[in-house]
Amino acid sequence: MSTPDLLADALERVAGFDAAGGVALLEAASGSGSDPRLLSLLAYVRYTAADFAGSRRDAARAVAASSGTERTTRLLALGAAGLALGSDRSDASALEGCFEEAIRLVDDGGPLDPELGWLAGYLLVEGAVVNVRIGLARRFADAFETVLETTPDRVFRALIDGVIARLLVNEGRLAEAEAVSIRMLAQSSSGPTSLYAEAVRCLVAGNRAEHAATRALARRVRQAVPEPSGAFESTCYLLVGFGLAALTDDHGAAALARSASGDDFSGLSVQDRALAIELLVASAFLDGDVVEMERLIGFIAADVDRRIPGPAILRMQCKLALLGGDAAGSLALARAAVDRALADGRMLEAGIAELLATRALVAMSDRGQAVRELSVLADHTARAGHTAATRAAARELKAIGRRLAPATGSGWDGLSPREREVALLSAEGNSTAQVASILQLSSRTVDAHLTRVLAAFGIVSRRQLPSRLPATLPRSTVRIPAVRLTPRQRDIVELVADGLSNDEIAASLGISRKTVEKHLSAVFDAWAVRSRVSVARIVLADRSTPLSASPTARNRIQGI
Repeated sequence: MSTPDLLADALERVAGFDAAGGVALLEAASGSGSDPRLLSLLAYVRYTAADFAGSRRDAARAVAASSGTERTTRLLALGAAGLALGSDRSDASALEGCFEEAIRLVDDGGPLDPELGWLAGYLLVEGAVVNVRIGLARRFADAFETVLETTPDRVFRALIDGVIARLLVNEGRLAEAEAVSIRMLAQSSSGPTSLYAEAVRCLVAGNRAEHAATRALARRVRQAVPEPSGAFESTCYLLVGFGLAALTDDHGAAALARSASGDDFSGLSVQDRALAIELLVASAFLDGDVVEMERLIGFIAADVDRRIPGPAILRMQCKLALLGGDAAGSLALARAAVDRALADGRMLEAGIAELLATRALVAMSDRGQAVRELSVLADHTARAGHTAATRAAARELKAIGRRLAPATGSGWDGLSPREREVALLSAEGNSTAQVASILQLSSRTVDAHLTRVLAAFGIVSRRQLPSRLPATLPRSTVRIPAVRLTPRQRDIVELVADGLSNDEIAASLGISRKTVEKHLSAVFDAWAVRSRVSVARIVLADRSTPLSASPTARNRIQGI
């Protein structure tokens, strides 16, 4: 059997949850003990079977046997070594340095074997994600993008889409991850690949705060695999667990982690081990069970200085300090977790740690700083499509009696009904006291609403509202007056709708400010309005009306 055919057969078995069969097939192949390509594949298949010691052994042999070989074979061996490194809990691994050499080869450029180049790229991205070196994973994903996208086989496609979706989630790019996970689910063809697709989709849906979809996917995965065996199935369980955790179902997530990890977590990679324990710690934290938290953290506390599990361990210790009343210590641990996560581009994990930091700030009675940090976090996660994190920030704010500021740029759609009233009245030129009187509110309440209005429009002064507000207001109810304008009046109202001030209009038309004010006052009387906001709304509504739909109205605005 040729190497590509052997590759296809072995991967089909891995995708069918028959990793043992894949190992047997490769061990029986001619040259399996010396061929670097077969050794690389064998290291990968052993990894999926949770034979981590065997995976590291074969990966080291593949690296040694591939020395001096052509580019694809060397990258394949380095990718297998990187993946195997993710299971190494020793202080100094013989596989260290594999990613650095791979990056040098990638940067040097050169041709790839069209039959195996995709696998080299996949293993490098998967290995970097498993080691939570997210910045590195992104470099590999970008470098191998073309060859990965042209992989035709659906089984291979599922593996690639799965790791790319997980990479995007780690980067905090949830909207993009959602698109990949939906495609992955639509293209999955077999039971095993469908299970993986559903697990990845569950992870993304949970972080997108899609409650019904997340729970339905979680049920399907648990029904398909009541008890996971092997690294692949355990990974599926943990993906689902973190989907549920994003919805704050910590007990449900812990149940999945418990099934995936066994009694001693030995069947998991270093990062999966840390994340499984973190899910269990989150459940114990919810129950206030300090003893159980200490027991769980004890499994992994010695690894706190290591790159892979370090941020997760710091987050767990942060929760323990919070329960113990050590708010300052908790804050220091949360800050360290943020820094460690950001150093590797682990944006999702950094966000989790930032939420913990705000809890510590509240415990220290520094609510002002907590509000500021939660607002920044919410704004960032909203732009990234990380809906669950945005809602988590909103919940933390609500717990201390504050509301999340509207997303910058959300405009009219980001405001509550009361805030819209304040925005309109303020834009019409009413003072805070006048708005308060009209709406029967306190001036302090009006100012609070106005602060949120300005945030929604991304402006710093209420004087900017007349130029920003009209374009976002609903236009379906705007009545276009049956009054013709003069050519000069028409020019002025068009510039008002574009957000120009009277001085800017005067400069643009070469007339005086007083002349602008005179014409605008005449328009106010003719159209029975009292502000430039109302004028702008009429002009903008008219602009959005097709000529064929309302020629008479457009002629009135145009002064014909």
